[in-house]
Amino acid sequence: MTWKTISPSYKAIWLIAILSLALFFIGGRWYRGKVVEADVISYYSYLPAVVVHGDVTMSYAPGNPFFEDKVWGIYWKAGLGPVQKYTMGLSWLYAPFFMLGHGSAYLLGYPADGYSAPYMFWLQLSAIAYLLLGMAWLRKVLLRYFTEWVTATCLLLLAFGTNLYYYSHGQAAMPHVYLFALVSGVMWMTMRFYESPSWKYALAVGTLCSVATLVRPNHLLLWLLPVFYGLIDSKSLRERALFWRMHFPKLLLWPLLQMLLLFPQLYYWRLMTDHWVYYSYTDESFFWAHPVIGKVLFSFRNGWLIYTPLMALGLAGMFWLRKLAREFALVAPLTLALAAYVIACWWCWWYGGSFGNRVFIDFYPLLALGMGACLTRLAALQLRRGMRIAGMGLLGFLVVLNLFQTFQYTRGIIHYDSMTVGAYLHAFGRDRVPKTFVQYLDTPDYEAAKRGER
Repeated sequence: MTWKTISPSYKAIWLIAILSLALFFIGGRWYRGKVVEADVISYYSYLPAVVVHGDVTMSYAPGNPFFEDKVWGIYWKAGLGPVQKYTMGLSWLYAPFFMLGHGSAYLLGYPADGYSAPYMFWLQLSAIAYLLLGMAWLRKVLLRYFTEWVTATCLLLLAFGTNLYYYSHGQAAMPHVYLFALVSGVMWMTMRFYESPSWKYALAVGTLCSVATLVRPNHLLLWLLPVFYGLIDSKSLRERALFWRMHFPKLLLWPLLQMLLLFPQLYYWRLMTDHWVYYSYTDESFFWAHPVIGKVLFSFRNGWLIYTPLMALGLAGMFWLRKLAREFALVAPLTLALAAYVIACWWCWWYGGSFGNRVFIDFYPLLALGMGACLTRLAALQLRRGMRIAGMGLLGFLVVLNLFQTFQYTRGIIHYDSMTVGAYLHAFGRDRVPKTFVQYLDTPDYEAAKRGER
């Protein structure tokens, strides 16, 4: 096999892998102590607690200066550590790489405390591993509907033209690239299950959906994918009813898996709070009657399409799924619409410190179908050569814009939560923070937002 004989979509995966590994070593966040920070502190803390200390309650943390910036949470019971804000699903996905870090620390003579350099190296690298896994699954999905070149283009645009790039190489241990992989896996395994309804694929679908729910509980809506996949009309609904009559035990497996995988979290809450279900977000809530979808999409304070305009292709392509990706024609727009509604109802609709609205990254595999459909339709128009060059130039510009704005974000030229139209225009194209930049910023009132004043 030579490079020329490799398919374009495989070449795209290889290119993403090579560039990602190069960026991993050049960026070096793992040796600068920039991996376990912000929300990752809580997501990650279960692993050192169980593996290093053998104490999931983290009772070793209070009063110990070493853990002041390493353990978050709310104190509940005397004699125990803090109750973690975030659920433990992401720590399960970190776990294989944590164990590699644990072994490396012993072999290389580093402190085997869960926080030394080998742990950070493997944790940061895990994001690239899940990125590539997600891309591999997504490639298989896209090739069912689109050409090799369209599939390769979609993969490259997602990897380098969206904020998935930053959350794979910058704050990579945040949950988004991991959920990107899980959603890609759910899509592919769902397709395989309905083609070959074996216990193997039923187990794969149930496990992936259940783990995604354990990472972020509001991703319970991902169960829509295996339930509504392929449903487009009354005929398909009747066929689905017959299918489940034949495979009803496999349907029962899914809620059973969900409860089984949720049980460790429920037991943890019971141990820490005396309640099987505990709302760890305390005074943070949803405002279901007042979604702010316009702000979520278009605000300069982390609005999704302002900082990732390329994904407008994914949205536009939803209208062509009925012809080009028929099985997803209902479930993809439905899942995206419900996800956008949930995102827009959260009190902190800009999601704190964020490059763009990062929570949409979780659903990029679904939007990749729309992107593929849009590119396919544009290719079918047989535009003149000049128009095709202009279109490719626009895509290239949006990729370069994303890479440059990612650089700006890492340098504070794009502020993490206080951007305005004025600040954006004042900073546009600059490689350092303007001296008068601060006067254009608008710091959000977090307490007012919790009261619904958003």
